[in-house]
Amino acid sequence: MPEMPERELHVDDVAELEEGALLSAEEASEGERTFADDEAQAKRLGITPTSSSYEDKPSWRDQFFRKGAEKREAFLYISDHTGDVVDDEADDWIQHYYVSKVQGMTIAFFIALILSVGGVVVGNYRGIATIGIVASYLASFVALAAVIVFVLVMITSKRIYGKIAAVLDAGRDPETYCLRYLGYLRAKDPKDMTVAISNYARGLRWQGRWKDARSLFESYLADYGLLGDARAQFLHHLLLAGCAFDQGRLQSLDAEIAYLESVPAAEVPEEFTSQIPTLEKLSHLLSLERDGKKREAYELVEGFFYSSENVLRMALALHLGTNSDNRTDALEWINFVIKMGVTTWCVKRAKAIRSAGFLQKLPAGESRFGRNIRERRRDEREKRRKAKIDAEVAAEAEKTVENAADIPR
Repeated sequence: MPEMPERELHVDDVAELEEGALLSAEEASEGERTFADDEAQAKRLGITPTSSSYEDKPSWRDQFFRKGAEKREAFLYISDHTGDVVDDEADDWIQHYYVSKVQGMTIAFFIALILSVGGVVVGNYRGIATIGIVASYLASFVALAAVIVFVLVMITSKRIYGKIAAVLDAGRDPETYCLRYLGYLRAKDPKDMTVAISNYARGLRWQGRWKDARSLFESYLADYGLLGDARAQFLHHLLLAGCAFDQGRLQSLDAEIAYLESVPAAEVPEEFTSQIPTLEKLSHLLSLERDGKKREAYELVEGFFYSSENVLRMALALHLGTNSDNRTDALEWINFVIKMGVTTWCVKRAKAIRSAGFLQKLPAGESRFGRNIRERRRDEREKRRKAKIDAEVAAEAEKTVENAADIPR
């Protein structure tokens, strides 16, 4: 089995990291495009969605041994367009947590079927009158076993993606996520090709392979005739918005948000549209940084840092580090990314920011690292309360001294 070549943490453009900047230079605006424009263009060109590009189905034996369930369409498409392959570790992981379980449940069903047939045979030897009863029990048992196995396989399929997604969302390891997800797609073709492409492109994005992520999704839209498909275009521009934020491109991010808002909400699941408010916060963050309002930018990120998914926290921590007003706090945030970022692009950027020497020039100060905004505000209120009490005590002491001075000696 071919192995993925070892490579450094990938970032498409390191040049933008000079002086520790996370905000790119303003790019020329190409004009705002909406979903209605794409939908109209698709109608003019007569583009219709294509259901499949891979027609060769594997044999029943291959499907049973999970060597190519259904057509392996998503796996073949992603592998062809990115050059990625499944390594030994990912293959072993998929075999252990998915393939072996599905095979085991399937084998259990066939054993139950054989035992049931054996029951019919035994019933036949016991007398003609019992064949109908035994056959009835057999049919009921087989139907029940089939339903149970089907449900268990469905549950296993859903749980396996949850395990894979946790590697990215909680584990901050997009490289392993992509390898395991590609291994899963080789074992079982998903029902929703669009979501599969979106999931894999998201893993590429967090590796810093922004060009690969965009190219994969754009090729998919073109090859499958999805220019005017609301759901596919929403996921596509959601990816583009994420890449724009990663690269600090404010105008591009705003343009993508405008496109997402132009897609009819009724045609897109709420779980997708619910991500727009987060993108708007990220746009506001880049806007504050562009205007030089570092304190406001720091407080904005602090306000939703701890409610964000773990992988997004890595990118947000970079902005906390570059917007902090003191050296201690800034270095702790950047070192946090280097330690916890695993295979995200954020690690390479954090190292570039630290080596640029920008943070070392900041004045020393009290660190706010690891404290959310509510804790910090509570501490500030406590400090003000103590200062007020100390002032009242000092004033009372001074008054006592004055009164003591008036007492005749």
